[in-house]
Amino acid sequence: MSEIFGAGFDGLSEQGRLRKTAQELESVVLTQLMAAMRNTVPEGGLFEKSAADDIFRSMLDGELARVTAEKSPFGLAEAIVDRFEKSVKGTESLTESMNRSQESTSPPPPADSAADGQPRSWRI
Repeated sequence: MSEIFGAGFDGLSEQGRLRKTAQELESVVLTQLMAAMRNTVPEGGLFEKSAADDIFRSMLDGELARVTAEKSPFGLAEAIVDRFEKSVKGTESLTESMNRSQESTSPPPPADSAADGQPRSWRI
């Protein structure tokens, strides 16, 4: 994953990796937002539009989005982290209750065998 998020990503805690990933997602959303806003501005002006200008503007938008996501006045990354943590906590409590109920009952037979433990024969 370090080739995607940069050096040091693998050394982060699970919470740190979640936060970094949420910030990256927020920066992608902000980059798309800036590109959409730029498309509303009419062309024209002192200089002609060129491919180099398009590349520069897209790189500038990407960097501005990355820095904005790190400073996070929008709070999208925080909302993603909060939602994910709530989802994981709900899953953990569900898993714990399922484990407790399974401890008191016998395990179900494997899917490829009948209730008596004999292999099933499948006919088509």
